[in-house]
Amino acid sequence: MQEGTDLTNGNLFNNMLKFSIPLLITNLLSSMYNIVDGIWIGRLIGDTGVATTTNCWPIILVASSILTAVTVTTSVMVSQRYSSKEKQEIKNVITSLYIISIILGVITSGILILSLDFWLDIFNTPTEILQMSREYLTIYLIGYVFQFFEMTIIESIRATGNSKTPLILLTIVMITNIVLDPIFILLGFGIGGAAIATAVSMILGLIIDLIYVKKKSKLLCFNAKHINFNKAFISEASKIGFPMMIEELSTIFTIMVEVYVSNSLGVVGGSSYGIVSKLQQVIWIIGGTVCTLLTVVVGQFIGKRDFDNLSKVLINGLKLIFIPTTLIALFIIFGSTWFCTIFTNNSEVIQTAISYLSIVGIAFTLVPLCQLLYGFILGTGKTKYTFAYCALASVAEIVIVLYIYNQYNRPLEAMGLGILAWYIILIVLCTIFYFSKKWKPSEKVNC
Repeated sequence: MQEGTDLTNGNLFNNMLKFSIPLLITNLLSSMYNIVDGIWIGRLIGDTGVATTTNCWPIILVASSILTAVTVTTSVMVSQRYSSKEKQEIKNVITSLYIISIILGVITSGILILSLDFWLDIFNTPTEILQMSREYLTIYLIGYVFQFFEMTIIESIRATGNSKTPLILLTIVMITNIVLDPIFILLGFGIGGAAIATAVSMILGLIIDLIYVKKKSKLLCFNAKHINFNKAFISEASKIGFPMMIEELSTIFTIMVEVYVSNSLGVVGGSSYGIVSKLQQVIWIIGGTVCTLLTVVVGQFIGKRDFDNLSKVLINGLKLIFIPTTLIALFIIFGSTWFCTIFTNNSEVIQTAISYLSIVGIAFTLVPLCQLLYGFILGTGKTKYTFAYCALASVAEIVIVLYIYNQYNRPLEAMGLGILAWYIILIVLCTIFYFSKKWKPSEKVNC
């Protein structure tokens, strides 16, 4: 029985659509979990709870940046081998990638836990939520060690063209988290209870994933005899993963600046920024789906060395994002007020969030197109370009945000215009990359 699906065979649009639907549902459920988590925290703990998770978000994203580097490396290396004659080489790379994910998970979480005071001070964290932030992050990051291994497994399954299994596996984890959130909060653990619920669900997710690959996947199962840290593997993994990690960190730095600026308005600013960030996560349901779709499909075509059909992949991707982009624009116009009110009853927070959203909403409509082009580059494995492009976009955003904020003391306008500039610059640079044809690989690296 063949594992996964070769997306390069058959009707390309249908293959992309079938792969993207379970992926979209997965991301939708993930985003709904984040929203429900935010609702539980907002309703059971209050605005200080929302502000706390907002201040913790950039620190969590630091860990996430390292994880993203591992998962993108996994996706590219597995997808390129899956559609080629080197499918059996997946066994040689996946076990090594599992080990790398465990090591990086322990190191990343450990360093962040030991340096929490440093990070919280950088973000100008309000005094009233400082201790809550420490408590939440310490527990969350302990659980995140297991998340590294779990998501590496999930991404390897997707890279074989199978998006249905990750949907099932992650749904179990998210439901567990949603159920445990109010239980631990109401038991008296407060904001720490929300973190405990998340950590427990991460551990459960890893256990379920390990059981699945052991019973269902010969290609993706951990096997010590396939550990292979030879020069070719290290070279390929480093070329993909290291620029990706630096890129993610540079992007996160812009978020740190945004949090710092939003905190100039106190708890109201932090809470408002957090609410709008929840909507951004909803919109990234589509963006993340498109990015992963393009990464896997382009990766499989690259592995097959079928470069002529890559333009068709991009065209079909544009067709897929047309309706979602329209829906995003309509929701920003007509649904933003309702969205803000589901998190809090504080009229000042709601009004501040709506004001910010009226500016940054324009940028949100560009998310699907941006992630379509970005995912194309990731699929080719040329992450040094995405690093350079994101770094340039991030520098531009930071300059715009800090200039408007310092010169005119208008934090909301500063963040909105800065984020809009980030998306426009990245779209332009990724478009130039596509037409340059620099994505054609010169040779295949064997591991």
